[in-house]
Amino acid sequence: MAVVATGSTPQPIKQLSFFIPNRLAALQRAVAALAEHAVKICAISIIDAADHAVVRLVVDRPAAALQALRASGHSVFESELLGVALPPVGAARREGIREVLASLLVAEVKVEYIYALIEPWQGRPVLALHVDDRETAARVLQGAGLTVVGQGEIGPGDGS
Repeated sequence: MAVVATGSTPQPIKQLSFFIPNRLAALQRAVAALAEHAVKICAISIIDAADHAVVRLVVDRPAAALQALRASGHSVFESELLGVALPPVGAARREGIREVLASLLVAEVKVEYIYALIEPWQGRPVLALHVDDRETAARVLQGAGLTVVGQGEIGPGDGS
């Protein structure tokens, strides 16, 4: 069951970010460290630079992932994202992303970046948004009839 109570802000989705060198197998080693701790990757974004890359992850068990990545030598930073499920395929509202962005624009909430979760929530695609005001964004999106998805909803983990 999603946390969508009107007037309340769902638990944020935790994002873990870390640097990896632009070397063969660097990402694979980080992913292997997560697999050793039974952490499921729910979303991934990689931004490449000249000598390194920034990896952003959403996982089902953030605390276990944080421990695994730090144990494997990564400096990991945590931040909070807002998850929003797009309307189901075939729904009257087919413009899910446009609707999300238009609602946030009207509320003057700045979207800093977005990426999609790998696995759907209840058969629906989910966007992970980093915004400048997560509480306002959640309230506005809920008011527009969209479902805000919290950390506990994105994987089989307990959200810890």
